[in-house]
Amino acid sequence: MSVRPIILAEDNDKLRRMYADMLEAAGYNVMGAADGEKAIGLLHKIENPQMIILDVMMPRLDGIETCIRIRKMQGLTPCPILFLTALDTPETMLECLRAGGDDFLMKSAPMADVLNRVQYWTQRIDPEERKKRRQKAIDDLEEILEEEVDVADTEIAEESASDLLEINELADFINNSSSISEDDPLLCRFGYVVGLVNACCEHKDQSASRMSRFLRNLIYKTGCIDRNEIDALLDNYERIITQSQFQKGWVRGRDDAANVNSPQTSKLTARLQEDEVAG
Repeated sequence: MSVRPIILAEDNDKLRRMYADMLEAAGYNVMGAADGEKAIGLLHKIENPQMIILDVMMPRLDGIETCIRIRKMQGLTPCPILFLTALDTPETMLECLRAGGDDFLMKSAPMADVLNRVQYWTQRIDPEERKKRRQKAIDDLEEILEEEVDVADTEIAEESASDLLEINELADFINNSSSISEDDPLLCRFGYVVGLVNACCEHKDQSASRMSRFLRNLIYKTGCIDRNEIDALLDNYERIITQSQFQKGWVRGRDDAANVNSPQTSKLTARLQEDEVAG
């Protein structure tokens, strides 16, 4: 069916082989890459791939940053880019499209759906039609995000009055910080919050569940990350911390911790230590 290859970037070897086998059985020529940097390396050898498939979360260079760099490389005649993601949220999808992606699929989608989507995008689609389709999807996702209503403070689960005070203090700092904004990638914003908390709090001896709850409730207060994103981020925490955008944000948050008022920092640290002793 196809001579021009499809570049498939997926860090999970089993998944990459599974997708490649399915596409090759359908007649496609697939070239695999274990991360974004290797995918870009293939583009230096292949002038005109038929399509590029990117995993959103990959080590060394994540899918979002990879897509941005590819679009800069390809200039005026870009090939279709399909994202595979485990984060099925409007904000993640919006980041994929804004980076230059044409479409996205959940990794949990049936193989038949992946093949159907590849078959659709490997047809000759008018570039202007692709551009209009992407912009409409961006507009729809932005409208969804704008319509979401913040949940009242009383709905923050398992949060004591004293914890709320400490969270409010850190949230005020984040909300007034010029180091992070909604224009930064999602993983960068998440990394910033984690880096700030790691630097301000004695978190090493805490249980994972308590730190997850603290991070979740702090993020609810800041508005820097959509509250619908946080569970997926925490569930995938071990993979996310290897992503380049997370690490950039983490360093930024760690460095910003020096600007947090020392009384706030010491009070927060003391509170967490008291809770450890009490536990």
